[in-house]
Amino acid sequence: MSEFMLLMKGDDSADASPEEMQGRMQGYMAWMQKMTGEGRLVAGQPLEPRGVRIVDAETVITDGPFLEPKEIIGGYVIVKAKDLDEAINIAMGCPLLHHCEIFVRPVFSMPG
Repeated sequence: MSEFMLLMKGDDSADASPEEMQGRMQGYMAWMQKMTGEGRLVAGQPLEPRGVRIVDAETVITDGPFLEPKEIIGGYVIVKAKDLDEAINIAMGCPLLHHCEIFVRPVFSMPG
């Protein structure tokens, strides 16, 4: 099996009530437990909204209320799948898909 990284970009959590956020997290945790039970989950964590972006050797701080949530990578999951199609199907099952974009990228296996 190959590894694929699912990158979660942007979200609409600023508009969600605390109850909606709790429901989303419960759904996400259930999905992660399912991936673990199937032996597919390699790693996954949410990311802090603050950080640094480096463009042409210039550092751009992304911190504070000036962030564009639609542009933030909010987290990642690395899963095992037989091919890209299966990895896409795994991503399609993520309950956060209704609240963000998910990019599916093969992880390049370095020789040796």
